[in-house]
Amino acid sequence: MAESRLTKFEQLVEELKVHVPFRIRFKNEATEMEVIAAFVEPFSPDFMENYTTVIGSTIYFPDRFSLMQNEERAMRTLAHEAVHLLDAERWRMPFFSLAYIFPQVLALGLFSFPWLGWWAFLFLLFLLPLPSPFRYYFESRAYAIDLLLSPPERQESMMQHIIRQFSGWGYYKMFPFPKLVEKGIRKWMRKAEKGEDQILVKVLLLYEMVNE
Repeated sequence: MAESRLTKFEQLVEELKVHVPFRIRFKNEATEMEVIAAFVEPFSPDFMENYTTVIGSTIYFPDRFSLMQNEERAMRTLAHEAVHLLDAERWRMPFFSLAYIFPQVLALGLFSFPWLGWWAFLFLLFLLPLPSPFRYYFESRAYAIDLLLSPPERQESMMQHIIRQFSGWGYYKMFPFPKLVEKGIRKWMRKAEKGEDQILVKVLLLYEMVNE
């Protein structure tokens, strides 16, 4: 029987797993994502169809069909999410997750009601779409990889799209400061190209190795 040959996407999965453990699932096959979507979709209606999400060590792609339709895009997305996985490993859990959802996570202060009384409800103000500096930090690093792996002629239009993403509801108004967003992403691009960031360089090298 002839051996089945791995696709480039599957090869990249295997290479990345050597450095950080993870699994791949699909949103349309995962009950937990349907539950999360009930809370997220009022702000981001295409959460299930157009966003890939990492929770813990699981990468949730929208569905199998879209993954197979465009392998190149799927590989770029995987490289993007690999940066998150490696950053999470460096920061350690639960610190990475708490930082990613800061300041909205402070809304949990509501549970101080037995001690603070009605003042505890002020913590609900943190549920507003306040700027999230740590989420901006993590996403700017991952999107730097997206840009570096894209054709040069597409990078400028992609940068503008990313800037809109950072200030839009898809990321809950994560960082609505266009000039700072572009400056941050370009900083990580330079560091990756100069070999000054171990995680970004590792992801780029693995991607390039699979594409040789």
